[in-house]
Amino acid sequence: MKVYKPLIVNELELFYKSILIDIESFPSIHVHLKAVAEKMWEGVQVNHPSILREISNYHSFFLGKKNEELKNISLTYSDCLHAIANEHGFKNWKVVEQLEDLQYDFEFEKTVNALLEGNFEMVKNQISNFPKLLFTKSKYGHQATLLHYTANNGVEMWRQKIPLNLVEITSYLLERGADENAKMKVYGGEFDTYSLLVTSAHPHEAGIMEKMKKVFASTE
Repeated sequence: MKVYKPLIVNELELFYKSILIDIESFPSIHVHLKAVAEKMWEGVQVNHPSILREISNYHSFFLGKKNEELKNISLTYSDCLHAIANEHGFKNWKVVEQLEDLQYDFEFEKTVNALLEGNFEMVKNQISNFPKLLFTKSKYGHQATLLHYTANNGVEMWRQKIPLNLVEITSYLLERGADENAKMKVYGGEFDTYSLLVTSAHPHEAGIMEKMKKVFASTE
């Protein structure tokens, strides 16, 4: 299935490689995110443009900063920890440390990845085998559901990509009973999927925004 990926998503996937999805190699979310932050720190030390942009999108102290500005700030490893915590919906790294024993819901994460790669058959099989996935919330601080990930807004930057069968997958989730009123925590508040969808640039760029809107309109 063809997947629309903004340039920065491609670049982040190339930079982080398998560490983003190889979550079963880590004993906890805390340990995994620390490893991701360590990789981010490698990028900061060489002024990797996509890593700097990632920081400007998520670090609560540097939101909207240009890359040239960030280069002059002398970012630290602690800044990487903070940025990764924020990107995953946590207020700061201390919150992540307090959840040191929290483990991933591997079936949920597997289904999110399948959804975003357009693997519709795997999504259907996962939900058939684990119906509760329709209502499961991410263990990350933002608490996104599967449906929230279809909006491509407010979740991890590397996951903001759009398979061209996203309309069909979203329709399926709603038909199976996914809660379109469920809220995720992001941007200082709580938002449902539709609110995040209509303010996301990626569905426009992928050419599916109007179809996505109609999917949600049909449930009213």
